[in-house]
Amino acid sequence: MKLEKLNPSIKAISVMAAAIMLSFAYLVSLNLIIFGSCVILLLFFSDARPVRIGKILLPALVAAFGFFMMGLLYARGSSVTDADLSTLSSVPYAVRAAMSQNLRTALQLSTRLLAFAGLGIFFALSTKGEDFIFSLMHQCRLSPKFAYSILAAVNLMPHMVREYGQVRTAFAVRGIPSGFLSLKPLFTMLVNSIRWSSSVAMSMESKGFDGSRNRTYSQIPRVKWYDIVFAAVLLGGIAAGMFLLKY
Repeated sequence: MKLEKLNPSIKAISVMAAAIMLSFAYLVSLNLIIFGSCVILLLFFSDARPVRIGKILLPALVAAFGFFMMGLLYARGSSVTDADLSTLSSVPYAVRAAMSQNLRTALQLSTRLLAFAGLGIFFALSTKGEDFIFSLMHQCRLSPKFAYSILAAVNLMPHMVREYGQVRTAFAVRGIPSGFLSLKPLFTMLVNSIRWSSSVAMSMESKGFDGSRNRTYSQIPRVKWYDIVFAAVLLGGIAAGMFLLKY
């Protein structure tokens, strides 16, 4: 079964609850298990491409390495950088103890970031935006007025990006300087975006949209048995790991 078939609201609530539970745990092994499980599930049970997963994970890995080095070298009470570590026997016991504690702190910081990143990309890459909005309307009672407004804004984003590029090209043809931080093309793009939003609003009203819930829907997400199983396995696994794992 593909991860995209899971109910988006149940998935979102489960992922947020899992992140909250992980924030109270300081287990390196649990963080690595969560991160590895998220990546494996995305690779084999979703439509996400491995290249896209790698591109999103790369900044997380770089940030995790930065946290690791920060925790290793600059943790409280550390004197490792002031000692000669050429031979282990020359290192005093206090410095070795500080080095061991710093290593544990560094691993906790870096693996926790990886666990949060894994949960984040697990939800982002296995959930379609429209399905999530529809699920929020039916499972979380989000007002259709806000839901369709979000959908309209999301669908306008590609047009805004294309319009910004066309405006900068028009300015260049006319010889008007417009640097990367120039507000001239941005202002023109925003004016056109306001016109588009007005057209979308009028078209929705002309087709009878008034924001009420008593209407028909193209699709109605349901909570299935495998959604409950997914939430129970995820949260139950983290709870079990917090009690059974030691490091």
